[in-house]
Amino acid sequence: MNTTSIRILAAIALIAPAAARDIRLADCPEPVRQTIQTNSRDGKIEEVEMIERQGKTIYIADIDLKGGYDLNLYVSAEGSLVKTTEDIRLAAAPEAVRTALRGLGGRVDDLDKITEGNTVSYDADIERHGQADLDVIVSTDGKVLRQTEDRDED
Repeated sequence: MNTTSIRILAAIALIAPAAARDIRLADCPEPVRQTIQTNSRDGKIEEVEMIERQGKTIYIADIDLKGGYDLNLYVSAEGSLVKTTEDIRLAAAPEAVRTALRGLGGRVDDLDKITEGNTVSYDADIERHGQADLDVIVSTDGKVLRQTEDRDED
């Protein structure tokens, strides 16, 4: 079994205990609905998914922003904004993040800004010719927090 297969099985194992279902925004509790609407940045709310895991409920709103970018809002059942993930251009990342990613070689294929409370990090998919691609998490000061290889099977 290769590394990619192991990662896929691990991800399924983590997701399996969760019960997830799509719901209408109108069917969300009022505090959740307000948080989603307040933080949608005038984007189009594509879908809301409700996930129940270990007795906790989280709502994930998928929002299409102008310019073809996506924003995901993670909202607690009480209406607290727990986390956001947002597609961004590399040029929009702090210089320290851009420098760290350039130092890894390859081309940044996808970059997400992740905000959890007051903590911001950047998740980059880096394509490298002749080498395994990378999935990298970088802090705002350019420190690599996590780096894993992604070996595609072709």
